[in-house]
Amino acid sequence: MTFNLKIPKPLKLAYLAELKSYRYSLKHKDFNKAWYHLERSHIIGQLYPIEHTYSHLLMLRFGLMQKNTKEVFGQIIRLLVGGWKSFI
Repeated sequence: MTFNLKIPKPLKLAYLAELKSYRYSLKHKDFNKAWYHLERSHIIGQLYPIEHTYSHLLMLRFGLMQKNTKEVFGQIIRLLVGGWKSFI
């Protein structure tokens, strides 16, 4: 069994680039593109607990901003039960 505690630098750079693009899109109210970049950050960070959890926190916040109760509920569930899977 492998524990993924730290994201490798090339993936970290890609992850941070997606978050930067997310913030830019959000600032310019391009919500579809903002969500796209959040999804990409999630995929890149999925195997690493800090990045994975942070992506879900941002998705929760985005769902709250959009008043999307389905997304908010889904992210709460993922944060409660899904975070531990990043370790393995």
